[in-house]
Amino acid sequence: MNINASSFLWPDEEKLVLFLIKAQEEGIAWDTSEWGNFQKDYFDPVVIPTIKHIPWVEWNIPIPLGIYDEVVKILKEKIWVGVYERSNSTY
Repeated sequence: MNINASSFLWPDEEKLVLFLIKAQEEGIAWDTSEWGNFQKDYFDPVVIPTIKHIPWVEWNIPIPLGIYDEVVKILKEKIWVGVYERSNSTY
């Protein structure tokens, strides 16, 4: 793992970063299948207060047909992992 390609870190700092990555390896999501959320019995969900407002009048930008399947696949993956939630809102 080349974490210091630009030589920004001193050698001892580079060793420390590599040690920390190795020590916390199980807590790092290396790909999207390992993404997740904190358990609700440890952390309460964060409630973000919002105010009612009028939705934008502008239309959505259409997805080009050439990349449509790839975009749908990415969105389904993010919904499955929990990054996005299903919604019926206007945006």
